[in-house]
Amino acid sequence: MSSEVPCDGPCNSRWRKANAEYQRDLAGYDPLDSAQSRPDPPDFYPVYGDPWCGRCKSQLHEMLGQIDDAAAILAALPASLNDRGDDRAGKVSGSRAAPSPSSRMDDLEELGEWLRSWESSFRPAVLAAGGLAEDPKPHRGYLATEITTITAWLVFHFGKCITHPDLAVDFGREIRRWHRELAEKARAGQVDKHVKRPCPRCNLYTLWARDGEDYVRCINTDCNRRMTREELAALDSAA
Repeated sequence: MSSEVPCDGPCNSRWRKANAEYQRDLAGYDPLDSAQSRPDPPDFYPVYGDPWCGRCKSQLHEMLGQIDDAAAILAALPASLNDRGDDRAGKVSGSRAAPSPSSRMDDLEELGEWLRSWESSFRPAVLAAGGLAEDPKPHRGYLATEITTITAWLVFHFGKCITHPDLAVDFGREIRRWHRELAEKARAGQVDKHVKRPCPRCNLYTLWARDGEDYVRCINTDCNRRMTREELAALDSAA
């Protein structure tokens, strides 16, 4: 049941902007000044939720499930494509005093910590809703990573988690943040493809091309050759 709380999602972006302008104008309104007229509130209502509306809940549920997919893609990337030598690499959020040489491993470790924290926060409420008195220790099977199993637990109990009276808003916001930043880190929508020919400099099969980019790069750290696709095509023609 809706709790008459404006949903925190993008469904209310227009209302939040209009309401902020109304509140600003109202703060500057002087009722004793006859030259001023009282500002009018927005002429439309926000979308209400408990605290998220149904549409945003559905989006967040899908995003949470995709976090595991994005993490798997990130983990499977060739190390040279996402290590400290990549100027676009870095932590998803925050930073450690002594980061590892691999930014993607730091990101996945932080993701695991984030998932464990939310599971620990939600588990008492989920157990109480199910009439369970004790909190059994979760068993992590060797056939799945911790990220996969905890994500699966949160997805399965999503209905209770996303309506938690104290935690749901922060949980939803963080799902959006992690989904957005992991997708960027995993280069979702940007597919890296292996070029099936040796690098002309190091003679190793370490050439990779990314959709949307006009150059090909060698991921051999001792080479790092870059060339345009036209240069690569010319080498193929000359072969």
